Amino acid sequence: MTLPWKSAVLLLPLALAAPTPASAVESADPIKLAVNEWTGQHVTTYLAGEALKRLGYKVEYVTAGYLPQIQGVMDGDITATLEIWEHTIQDNFAKAINSGKGEDLGDLGIKTIEGWIYPDYMEKECPGLPDYKALNDCADKFASAETYPQGRMLDYPADWGPDNDKRVAALGLNYKLVSPGSDGAEVAEYKAAVAAKKPILMMFYSPHWIFAAEHPKWVKLPESTPECYTDPKVGPNPEATHDCGWPTGWVKKLGWVGMKDKWPAAYKFLKSFSITTDAQNEIALKVDQDQVPVEKAVNAWLDAHPQEMASWKQAAN
Repeated sequence: MTLPWKSAVLLLPLALAAPTPASAVESADPIKLAVNEWTGQHVTTYLAGEALKRLGYKVEYVTAGYLPQIQGVMDGDITATLEIWEHTIQDNFAKAINSGKGEDLGDLGIKTIEGWIYPDYMEKECPGLPDYKALNDCADKFASAETYPQGRMLDYPADWGPDNDKRVAALGLNYKLVSPGSDGAEVAEYKAAVAAKKPILMMFYSPHWIFAAEHPKWVKLPESTPECYTDPKVGPNPEATHDCGWPTGWVKKLGWVGMKDKWPAAYKFLKSFSITTDAQNEIALKVDQDQVPVEKAVNAWLDAHPQEMASWKQAAN
């Protein structure tokens, strides 16, 4: 487990020898991987990219917007993007596949959750938690000077297109939504509130290192169904949609369709590549909280987990 990579690799069978881009079947051109806006995705992308470098490939990390990257993959300007969440841009993912220019590279392996989180000490102040129905009884406990008597809910950044306004209204909650400037600002506010043992209710997502560092709790919302978003009769409020929680779903990898011919072993590698939620949170915690550069944190993890690298190499061969 803790052997340095250069020592561990000597123990691997010769059959696991790295594919070489200099061979007749592999291009020496760089494999371009999309880097999106959040730390977990950086971890996923650099983990795959640094592993590919260890196999002898050139890798470039390309900063790309979450939505625009789909067209970049279809055009071949981006070789692959490794973290497409089902309940965000699944329609664009399907568009890329149906165009014949993009290819589904399979599940990434992480489990996604979205919802409202709060610190565990708030259950003493609001004993009905985690049930969402308790939130109105405790609105004053979650209020700020600017929102009182309404409770305060810290939402996603505005440019993420959150729909909590519909959900709060549909569930009849006496809360005012406040938008942070960024994902980082949202996390910083949560950490500051916990350090001071102050109330906070926040829209957030997992995987994220904050669950390893601060152990927040989830508000229990009505079960999500597709019909909840289209049929007012579904859910506790017969006159409104969005009266439920968020769906959980797959996280996929999307590749340029030409990859399999240009880098066939790297293509097999990325199809087999996966990461667990716990592993991503562990590395992201090092990056965001301990300020370790993502490339350094990822390579340290690879050094400590040679068996993972061995399994990906085997798939590539």
